[in-house]
Order: sequence, then C-alpha cells, then structure tokens
Amino acid sequence: MNHDGNIMSAFELIKEIKALPPDELQRFLETFLNDQEIVAELERLGLLTLTEKAFDFWNDPREDIYQDYLKRDQNL
Repeated sequence: MNHDGNIMSAFELIKEIKALPPDELQRFLETFLNDQEIVAELERLGLLTLTEKAFDFWNDPREDIYQDYLKRDQNL
C-alpha cells in the first residue's frame, strides 16, 4: 500500500524501492530480502506481472474472431 492507503502495482512498488536513499535501500534489502517468504512472494508477483502482458493479444480486435460467432448465435 502507498501512503494514501491504495494498493500499489508491482511497477509502482519497484519505482518506490528504486527511489529510496542509499541507506534506506540498504536497510530494505537487509530486512526484507533475507526473509524467504517475502522473496517467494516477490517472485510470485513478478511472474504474475509477466503473465499479464503475455495475453495482451487477446485485447486485439483483429484477433477477436469468436465475437462474430457469438453475435451470430445470439441472433438465431
């Protein structure tokens, strides 16, 4: 969560981590990246972020051939 209480995306979280001053970044790395549960969750989130982009082609109207069939079947 960010300072406003909103959930941050993985990209926003990474941006915030990169913006930390060196001493705070060092504390962050020492504290959180030594915890295997947190490391596993960060890896899971990273994989989820990758899979979000893997299916962007589904949003391409040129690839939306099945919608034509749905519209045709609804008119029967």
